[in-house]
Amino acid sequence: MDWPDWNTMSLNAPQHLPLLLVCAIVLAGTGLVIGRRHDRRTRLVAGALRLGALVALGLVLLGPVVTADSEARFEPTGTWRLALANATLPEAAGATDFAEAPDDFVNRVRNALTGESPPATTEVHGVERAATLQVRDRVQALGVPCKAVFPATEQSAPSPILRGIDAPTSVQPGEPFVARFLVAGPEATVVATLDGKPLELTDNTAEIRSDAPGRHVLEAQLLDADGKELQRTGHVFRVGEQPSVLALGLDDKAWRRALELAPDMRFTRVDVREFRSSHLEISGDPIDMVLTSVDALNALDAAAGVNAHQADALAGFVARGGGLFVTGDGAKYVAPEHMSVYARQMLPVILQKEGKQPPPDNPPVEEEPIKVEVAKVSICFVIDRSLSMTTPIGTNGPTRWKVASTGVAESLNLIDNGGRYDAEDKTSEALATRVGVVAFTLDQNWVYGMAPAYKFQRDQIARDLTRIGNELSQVKASDFDAQGFNTDIYAAMDSVIDVMKEEKSAVKMIVMLTDGGDRPENTLAGLKHSDLRQKAIENDINIITIGIGDGFDSRNVEGDAARKVVNELATKRSYAYIAADTETAKKANVIFVDSVDLAFEAYDDKKRLEEEKRRRKLEEELKKGEEPPKVDVMPGTFPLMLLPVGEQLFGAEALPKPAPKVAWVARNYAREGAAVALSAETTEPNATPVLAFKGYGLGRVAFWGAGMDPESLGEVTGWGEFPGIFAASLRWLLPREVPDVRLLGEATPDGIRILDPIPDATYVMRTKDGEVPLTLKDGRLVGALPLGPGEVFERVSNSEDSEERSIGDVFVAEPAPVESRQFAEDATADLPPLAARSPEVTSLTREATLPVLYLLTLVLILMPIERLVRRRS
Repeated sequence: MDWPDWNTMSLNAPQHLPLLLVCAIVLAGTGLVIGRRHDRRTRLVAGALRLGALVALGLVLLGPVVTADSEARFEPTGTWRLALANATLPEAAGATDFAEAPDDFVNRVRNALTGESPPATTEVHGVERAATLQVRDRVQALGVPCKAVFPATEQSAPSPILRGIDAPTSVQPGEPFVARFLVAGPEATVVATLDGKPLELTDNTAEIRSDAPGRHVLEAQLLDADGKELQRTGHVFRVGEQPSVLALGLDDKAWRRALELAPDMRFTRVDVREFRSSHLEISGDPIDMVLTSVDALNALDAAAGVNAHQADALAGFVARGGGLFVTGDGAKYVAPEHMSVYARQMLPVILQKEGKQPPPDNPPVEEEPIKVEVAKVSICFVIDRSLSMTTPIGTNGPTRWKVASTGVAESLNLIDNGGRYDAEDKTSEALATRVGVVAFTLDQNWVYGMAPAYKFQRDQIARDLTRIGNELSQVKASDFDAQGFNTDIYAAMDSVIDVMKEEKSAVKMIVMLTDGGDRPENTLAGLKHSDLRQKAIENDINIITIGIGDGFDSRNVEGDAARKVVNELATKRSYAYIAADTETAKKANVIFVDSVDLAFEAYDDKKRLEEEKRRRKLEEELKKGEEPPKVDVMPGTFPLMLLPVGEQLFGAEALPKPAPKVAWVARNYAREGAAVALSAETTEPNATPVLAFKGYGLGRVAFWGAGMDPESLGEVTGWGEFPGIFAASLRWLLPREVPDVRLLGEATPDGIRILDPIPDATYVMRTKDGEVPLTLKDGRLVGALPLGPGEVFERVSNSEDSEERSIGDVFVAEPAPVESRQFAEDATADLPPLAARSPEVTSLTREATLPVLYLLTLVLILMPIERLVRRRS
């Protein structure tokens, strides 16, 4: 331990210095005073000794420390070589050789990296390729370049491999896309064809565009330098049908203009008075988009009858994923406040009324907030799954579970007809209805989550309920519930209400069936079913309760408790049904069916009341004799401006210079969340939107603030890019595709990989030569698969009314040969040696131990001497 340099010493606690000075002053006045009984010399010597001890102690308390600089160097040099067993090292100047175990060599390199002179490069010499590469990889993992050296006869040169074709599986007619042919390994030649016709490739990519709807096949061959085929693969994509567009309320002139601007789309036309929700479907499938004007939008519900629900039908269509394009034609005749609230709030802009002064002197349109309704009806069936549900009703009657599952299946089939009641506009409601099925015991099992249910899904729900019933009948009572009671109605209903309150539907309904009361623990915990009823009412949810079986016999206490649960949960007294006797219990499935009718009737009643309220408001305003203000249309010439959203949709150079001008524009401003693509330079403080987009539910809406006729478009009529802008806007509104959850993967003659198959379904692959039966085995569809394209179909059953649907296209190809499989290439030659780094200087601060020890020793020496001096005196 050496004495530190005075220049490196400092105090670690200088903040104690003021306190020490105060103490020193106090001690100077008291502690340093020596009694008068000592002579003057004694007092001077003793005082000096005492003062020296106090100063030394004060310096210790200030914490003297030493700061020292440490310099770390990293200067790699030379090459370390390891010779594995039976390997010989060639002569090499400046190399350091080792013949030791691989673990020892790796540890040696690791330890050297912590010092100043690690190796700049390393080499591993061996006789076996695999063993040599393994050690090489371990060394390189440390960050040190390492070269593996082994006999040339053991090295295998990598071969090229065609890893696949990167291209979409579905496109719209005329939609361009780029197909990339992915090649790994050394350079090779790729020859590609589209439907048998050669494709021109640039850097193994091809630009493709097809207008023909249907299936198209991309096929690629990998050739070596001699033109020999190494591998063949393919990819199947589909071009969809032309988008279907409903022209709502367009006159002949506007109709012809739409056909000119979007020739690649299928248009149908309907007058506003004749428009019904059935026009939003073609052969049972929803159309893609509606093209209309502000004038036609304003006329919805005006003369079509109270029960037509035109605006609501259009809003529901968009909310479920459809597109809507609204032009400004006829805006000067439209009173925005008289427009249906459902029609008005779909627009991405808020139209402004006429007025001589801008807002706030000219008040804006009063907006009444409404909830976007994705569906007309959301209905959830909640079924008790306790063991007692397997009890037959009567002597030879169906089980209670069978009655419930039959009721659910019949109810779902009724949805296609929108209920059995007579309605003015009665069409299939599968898309406008969301259903859910829950089976509960102590926990909740969602047999089918809240979603639309088409025929395929409805059949699957029925099969799942049958399967659950069969499994339930095989369970022993002792195994099912050791406590003897397992029905938790409160938890199940509370969970379902939480889900249903988030549903965006006009009518929400829960149908609950049980064969007994709730578990006693809920009552002991103070949980009240009436609280759940109130929670449902607050969230506009109706609850229908059904109790079946002798568990509701009012002659015993348990039966009274079960009846109380059913009555307290129902949101209306008439919504509680109890079927305690045998004959009534057998027919309980009818209550499920009636609930669907009730839901659709409630929807019609709700919309009828809303429309009557709107009509009364209009009539009251007309009685006052005041002409309602119309939309403020600004005449003139207004240059267009391309905003960032427009640049993304149409391209940064879409707008020419000078910018074209529109002849007039409806005064408006964008709603919150709307994306403005084009705006007009007006005298307003902010630019007025001309083309704006916004999402509405699951769909999209666009608004063009000017007219579509040449007189209204002004200079835009001669703008060559405008038809493309219009078509691109319509294409952006098309419904977004939802991929099927059962995905098909790699297809080889050994089988087709499939994700999430249906165990009870059968599968076939349809090719140009016929059908190939497939068998599900270990997550693959196996069979006598021919090479080439095919389409895989899923069939639910083998009966005559079995349903079949396509689940994907595949291209069956031989897997790449084993010798062409890629392995890690030895790129050691490309790795630079470890480079020297600039010295790293680190400042370290530590306690000045030796000075502190000296100071404390001095204190221990001075104090006894001071006392000895005074005593000798």
